[in-house]
Amino acid sequence: MPDEIRIGSITGLGNGVRVSLLRSDTVPSPETFLSIPELEKLASFKIEKRRRDWLGGRYAAKTLLKESLNQETPLTAMEISYDSFGRPVWTGGGGTQRLLSITHSGPFCAAACGPEGTKFLGIDLEKAEPRAEAWYKDYFHKSELSVSAPHPSSLIPHPYTLATRLWTQKESLLKALGLGLKADLLDIDLTEGGRPKLTRAALERYEELGSPAFSMETFIIQENLTAQRSQPTFSAEKEGWHLCPFEPEPGWYLSIVCESASNLLK
Repeated sequence: MPDEIRIGSITGLGNGVRVSLLRSDTVPSPETFLSIPELEKLASFKIEKRRRDWLGGRYAAKTLLKESLNQETPLTAMEISYDSFGRPVWTGGGGTQRLLSITHSGPFCAAACGPEGTKFLGIDLEKAEPRAEAWYKDYFHKSELSVSAPHPSSLIPHPYTLATRLWTQKESLLKALGLGLKADLLDIDLTEGGRPKLTRAALERYEELGSPAFSMETFIIQENLTAQRSQPTFSAEKEGWHLCPFEPEPGWYLSIVCESASNLLK
């Protein structure tokens, strides 16, 4: 991907997952990277923002996939479809598959790509900004937003920054489950120092997928487009959880769920 289009990338994640971040308004002409079926899909969008977000996500995913595969396949020949759980996937020769995850917020979109064989992957990006009171009540357990949770006093976040971080963590996990916002965010409880507790639809799908081991990482993308990686808040680093409360400053939170050798739920 040209440097003037991609504004950031993240590597070194669990299980070899890679992430690419770009601005939705900088992608090239759709004909240069979409397949014919994808161009037909694009034509069906009536709302410009939905069209722009979808285009940016597809471009981020395809260029990242091409780099991960290290091959010269034209982007127009790399069609992204969906698996039986509704998660984006690319199928290559011989039926090999690469699981993908795509997200967008404001002017940005991001894509994550796992190595061959990855079966659990989700990513979500959201801007930290004040929200209506109903948003906090509808999507979070009161205990999740309590400052009695393990936050050092010098790093106690504003409610909207804490809630935005939690939102991205929950939605990235729901995407890995193939549920997205079709499920209730209250089906995931991150009260226990960030250790997920799944119930109802989230737990049912997790068990249906074979209860895969997974980890999660959270980043904050600042207004100046720098990314800050989080630090652990408790001594469970060996379990693959990398998470911390951030200083209350503007930015976009980016959370990534991927397979791990150890499991947050065990």
